[in-house]
Amino acid sequence: MVTPTTVSPEDLRDVLAEIEGKKPTQRLMAAINYLEEDDATMQEIAQRYGYTAGWLSQWLNRLERLETEPFEAVVYDEERSGRPSELSEQERQQFTEVVHEPPEEAGFDAPAWSVPLARNYLLEEFDIEYSDRHVRRLLREAGLSWKTARPEFYKSDERAKEAWKEGFKKKRNNLDEEYTIVTIDQTRQVLSKLINAWFPRGERPSLPVKGKWKSIKLLGATTDTGETFFVPCEVNFNSDTTIRLLEALQAEFGEKLCVVLDNASYFTAEAVKKFAAETQLELCYLPRGSPELNPTEECWRRLNRALGNRLFQTLDDLQEAALAALDQLKTPNVFKYLCP
Repeated sequence: MVTPTTVSPEDLRDVLAEIEGKKPTQRLMAAINYLEEDDATMQEIAQRYGYTAGWLSQWLNRLERLETEPFEAVVYDEERSGRPSELSEQERQQFTEVVHEPPEEAGFDAPAWSVPLARNYLLEEFDIEYSDRHVRRLLREAGLSWKTARPEFYKSDERAKEAWKEGFKKKRNNLDEEYTIVTIDQTRQVLSKLINAWFPRGERPSLPVKGKWKSIKLLGATTDTGETFFVPCEVNFNSDTTIRLLEALQAEFGEKLCVVLDNASYFTAEAVKKFAAETQLELCYLPRGSPELNPTEECWRRLNRALGNRLFQTLDDLQEAALAALDQLKTPNVFKYLCP
């Protein structure tokens, strides 16, 4: 555990009274919180300020220097010599042209523009750092507006969904009392997860649901007893990972499981069905294109809200934040989704 040994919360509060600016204030407040809250983890404290545990660890180490250096040299960033403070007209025009194209064209693994992504582009391309408020103004002046994109999902037939619900109720009634209902699903999380994003005015945007951007992969499960199970997946989803997940679920929740899952190819593979037939697993496949019936999808929706519109620098940072957020999620009621 990283903890400053030469400074106390009282020392940091004295410095806090002397400094100005959002970033220095955040750094000192995060350090004070961490020193005073014995039960809070570094990750929990850092997330309050929109950062990762690595950021807080860096600043706890840096604050050690307060014992020997002026506080200005410790809590403030050094000015970059020759650094411009404003975009030139030519740079502004370049920025406008860039944000009218997908971020992939500028070398970013993200489906659409967010404020953190645009701010990162400005810093990397022009060595100019703006506040979020200033970046939002630049995006508006570039002809973009803040919108919610529609995900492009296949839509299932309503009659098929109603028929499935009725069939599931009957199957559930025929299972013995030792069976646990488990719903499983998978997700990919990219470095910049967008809840809303910036799109050209007058455009009704939609984003394809695809996995080409750099991402972490997660498998998850929720049960009718209010428990959850989440695990990172190092390889692409396939029948082997599905079988290993089912084995892990049996080890966690018992041999008798009624598993509700979608029609992804790695779930419907013959190897998976053969494995289930040789165990006490019952597989129930949802109608195609009906994610709203799966309560584990609700876990991903809540995860998206927790991670939304944040730009993570590395996949390790993203995975750490995702698992921490999942650990705090309230478990959805399985039966409100499967047979309301």
